[in-house]
Amino acid sequence: MTFYLPDFSLPELPEHEAIHCLKVLRKSKGDTVAVVDGKGNRAVATLLTDNPKKCAVRLDQAIASPKAWKSEIWLAVAPTKQMERMEWMVEKCTEIGVDGIGFIKTDRTERSFLKQERLEKVAISAMKQSGQAWLPQLAWYDRISDFPSHGFDQSFIGDLSGHSVAMHSLPEGKYVLWIGPEGDFTVDELEDLKSQNVKGIRFVPQVLRTETAAVFGLSLLRIASGI
Repeated sequence: MTFYLPDFSLPELPEHEAIHCLKVLRKSKGDTVAVVDGKGNRAVATLLTDNPKKCAVRLDQAIASPKAWKSEIWLAVAPTKQMERMEWMVEKCTEIGVDGIGFIKTDRTERSFLKQERLEKVAISAMKQSGQAWLPQLAWYDRISDFPSHGFDQSFIGDLSGHSVAMHSLPEGKYVLWIGPEGDFTVDELEDLKSQNVKGIRFVPQVLRTETAAVFGLSLLRIASGI
């Protein structure tokens, strides 16, 4: 079992991780556990205390764990009304491997906020379950224009109005994939994004739900950019 230790310079398990370690798995002072920081570092750690509110550890063997994928990949997603569907999406995208997910409020988005703490817990769990040491960044943006699009080498958009276009082999770089809300982006939003050199792609002939399109599109982008 692996535990999340967000800051290796302050080796103390977060309370919810300590409770699971000490109360559920019955670990005690002197036992060793595996930890990751979500930033690419792993370690074997020894429990120095058995207090779930302040569970100090000693890092015995810390090593860097490179990402399994070469490029930096982000999703820019207009969240659905149902929170559980976004939780599922975050879980699966974390398992596949993604550097960040930006949740964007669009004209047709039915949410004005997200329970980001809950999504972060889902991402942490998925990271640990899939044996990774990298945790995706999660962020909320009130407008499409707030998302830092200029920082990417190439941007793609799941476009329901377009024709199917395959993602060809991509060099190592920084990429973002935009996924619209239920009902898709408005015509004005699509035109605005495409004016910023965002390449429109229709993944398959049928309509995909937002969370399905995100998972499917991420998989295509991972493959195109060399896994």
